Amino acid sequence: MVLAQNSADVIARCVRSLSFADEVLVVDGGSADDTVAIAESLGARVLVNAWPGFAAQRRVALAHATHDWVFFCDSDEEAPPALAAEVRTAVTRVDADATVGGFRVRRRSQFLGGWMDAGPWARDYPLRLVRARAARVTDASVHEGVVVDGTVATLSSPLHHFTHSTISDSIRRLNLYTTLEAGDRASRRRIRALDPLVSPAGVFLKYYVVKGCWRAGVRGYLLASITAMYKSVLYIKTRSLQRSALATRGGHE
Repeated sequence: MVLAQNSADVIARCVRSLSFADEVLVVDGGSADDTVAIAESLGARVLVNAWPGFAAQRRVALAHATHDWVFFCDSDEEAPPALAAEVRTAVTRVDADATVGGFRVRRRSQFLGGWMDAGPWARDYPLRLVRARAARVTDASVHEGVVVDGTVATLSSPLHHFTHSTISDSIRRLNLYTTLEAGDRASRRRIRALDPLVSPAGVFLKYYVVKGCWRAGVRGYLLASITAMYKSVLYIKTRSLQRSALATRGGHE
């Protein structure tokens, strides 16, 4: 099950890697490129639904599931043969065990064209294989997740994630995601004037030193730096929303 929008450059790799599934469903958010045509040419069932947001679109996809088990795969991801075989084995093994609600998958991600096998990205285990009737999508404008009723196990074979191929791609994602996340955070803790300066420094040290990004050389330094920048921009945008809301109410900080 794939969410896609203007993904013509990556959708073929993703859909082909899911050929082990009984059905590949691509939910397209209204692409202006050839995403839909490419996916259909590879045998995928395509549902076009005007983009309502990440969580809402994933709920649309889940609602159109036609099988007991669902494997979520983003358009910039690929399920290698080892993972494909493990998914089919896992589903067959637990199909009669209603206590198992899903499986986490180790996601191996690229950053600037190289695998990030050091730092927090090396310990990324999202819940991706779920029993459809037991699954729910969390409420979040970005970085939405899936939760299930029942126990959760972990698969050993990695899912490949081809992301942040260039610095400009990272900045584009940063700008989009911080705008979405700021809307969620505006009603939470008040962001103070110094937060966009102080907190990012702690984020950088945590990623680079404590979590081990330094082991990845220059790419690790850049990842820690962009993550810190994300926090700073997020706080600036959240504070701006909070100040606007306060002004509308006629209040003062």
